[in-house]
Amino acid sequence: TITGGTNHGVVSCDVFDTGDGGVSLAGGDRQSLTPGGHFVENCHFQRQGRWSKCYVPAISLTGVGLKASHNLIHDHPHAAVLFWGNDHLIEFNDIHRIALETGDVGAIYTGRDFSFRGNRIRHNYIHETGGVGMGSMGVYMDDCVSGTEVFGNVFYKVHWAMFIGGGRDHLVENNLFVDCDPAVRADGRGLDQAPVWRSMVEDYMRRQLAAVPATLYRERYPALRSLDAHYGAPGSAAITGTAFTGIPPEHNVIVRNVAVGHWFDAGWHAKPDLFDVRDNFVTTDFGQVSGAAEGFQLPADSPAWKLGFKVIPFREIGLRNDQDRRGLARYD
Repeated sequence: TITGGTNHGVVSCDVFDTGDGGVSLAGGDRQSLTPGGHFVENCHFQRQGRWSKCYVPAISLTGVGLKASHNLIHDHPHAAVLFWGNDHLIEFNDIHRIALETGDVGAIYTGRDFSFRGNRIRHNYIHETGGVGMGSMGVYMDDCVSGTEVFGNVFYKVHWAMFIGGGRDHLVENNLFVDCDPAVRADGRGLDQAPVWRSMVEDYMRRQLAAVPATLYRERYPALRSLDAHYGAPGSAAITGTAFTGIPPEHNVIVRNVAVGHWFDAGWHAKPDLFDVRDNFVTTDFGQVSGAAEGFQLPADSPAWKLGFKVIPFREIGLRNDQDRRGLARYD
């Protein structure tokens, strides 16, 4: 556990068979959006959660400006990476065989705060996940959390690969989805009038948003201003009671992705026309992409290239040899 300070790192470690979680990083200041700079890099995690089965991730990030990169995470009962806060970077991680004993869980997960913004999930390989009951998600943006960039990831054999659980302002771009069910799923739970959901967005998430400096956050994350139409602007009369009708899943952009298999589902108060879905190449022909051993390559004549799809650096994902890790770990 690293709490406080700046720029501490956990590098090229093997973390196996722990009773609870793996590495927990907490740093930075959410009131000033000052980054903590902590990082966990090039580490191999397997078999966390031998005592506790839920919310004991291999990597936990809390605060502002933390990073998890080039890690290998597998054989976990629940979530691989949990993050809370702002401006985190999660990139080049190989995550598989997670959610082996639980369901309704994401390989990478956060949720329930409109002020969590500026987070980037880039160039990860998430594949062959587990999940009981509701199954598992690759990237799980739960309970109306908003404003995450999900770019250039490879999802293979994941139940709901990219899940937008009522949130806003997400960018889902240049990802490759192969044999997922579906590639992208979204809902509009923030519009539900059942007490549990209405209370979440009208009370709890409004208070969470009010707890951070409005001027600073609106300057750093301008999309927050679109919530004024539903909550009322800071310093003005709040929209409450019968005038408050919920928070719709607006301004999500799903663009220039490739999906081989089941593509996009929207439901639970979310209609497809609420989402900006364009320039995606969708096919059920599995011959349109090579297998994992070949790095999930698209052919030179794939229609995806003309739509603006960019090469994903698949061979750079996961562990790397460095001065501390002389031999790449093998899966057990």
